Amino acid sequence: MERFKTYALAATAIILLFGIAGAISQRVLIERFLSVYDQDPLTIPVDWFNPKEAVPGAAEESLRAADAAERTVPNAILEDVAAYAEAQGSLSLIVVHKGRVQLERYWDDANRETWFNPQSMSKSVLSLLMGIAIEEGHIDAVTDPVGKYIEEWRDDPRGTATIQQTLWMAAGLEQMTTSYDINIFDRGTWYNFGDDFNGMLLDLDQVDKPGTKFDYNNEETNLLGILIERATGQRYADYLSEKLWAPLGLADAAMYQDRPGGAVMKSCCIFSRPYDWTKIGLLIANRGVWNEQQLVPAAWIDAMLTPSPLRDFYGYLVWLGSSYIQKGEFGKPKSAVPVAPEGYHADDMVIFLGYGEQRVWISPSNELVIVRGTRKWAPSWNETRIPNTILDALNPDTSTVAP
Repeated sequence: MERFKTYALAATAIILLFGIAGAISQRVLIERFLSVYDQDPLTIPVDWFNPKEAVPGAAEESLRAADAAERTVPNAILEDVAAYAEAQGSLSLIVVHKGRVQLERYWDDANRETWFNPQSMSKSVLSLLMGIAIEEGHIDAVTDPVGKYIEEWRDDPRGTATIQQTLWMAAGLEQMTTSYDINIFDRGTWYNFGDDFNGMLLDLDQVDKPGTKFDYNNEETNLLGILIERATGQRYADYLSEKLWAPLGLADAAMYQDRPGGAVMKSCCIFSRPYDWTKIGLLIANRGVWNEQQLVPAAWIDAMLTPSPLRDFYGYLVWLGSSYIQKGEFGKPKSAVPVAPEGYHADDMVIFLGYGEQRVWISPSNELVIVRGTRKWAPSWNETRIPNTILDALNPDTSTVAP
């Protein structure tokens, strides 16, 4: 009996030691989890995300507000969409038409300098960087297998997925999580709050043959971010700053890091001003040109906006047209997906989409860019209400519902 007690005490001591060692090794995860475990990811304030890696910009307030002669959207329409945005808990709403700011409105004590979390709108920015990296020769072709640049997967089936398939969300990787809940037993929580973004990602399995299934997956975007770093030899935030943020004249921004000097999360969370996203939208509308400079190849913009063979509503990390609304497949909790009453009133609508209804709506044919930022859920969100109201005002005799 005494021997049994001794063994039991020893076993308990070993378990406690392992538990203590595990708690120490996961101190960052535990501290981050305990500080926000009762919140929705949308409500976590920007200041909570630490450490952050700087994305230096070169701020130019070059988008001029429309004067009386340049006012192309009736004031009553602008006040209507602003009232709707305010009622839906928006932080900001900015409307740009023909290169002039028609509306710039903020709520909840925000102003132009207020940072927000664009969430997965950051994915579309990564696609722009991919096109630049290919144009510069760091990457040979969009059809290259990812294993060509990710050494750990060079002789691995996971490395056979092409860059293009991964941009289409069709690399076949397993999901880190399918939940938006903050749960200590969920692997996605360990990833998002842990201190090794890259290591956990490269341990994922392949569950589908590449190119056969659309599966919206944060980790496939993060994989492409690692690939850009490996191919260019630069840190992701540095490449973003050099190739897009500074040339566009955007204000300084920052990205969420797993640890000081570690990796940034590439699929999410370029903490920045909503105002600056209007310029990114204009870059798309202008086929990669900004201030008469071709920052992104026009052919790449065209490829980005070409529907994948798997989903007509998805290109290279960007959402297209109206059918994604009808299917309710746009990266948010299914319980929160409202039924859209109609499609967009522009056949060429391009959407940057972030968790919590962060949006950039772009209609190149209408020279229209709209940016909506928020930090709380809308009580009754209508996906097409804001852009369609403005489109109808611009085209009162020709507006048609996209199929």
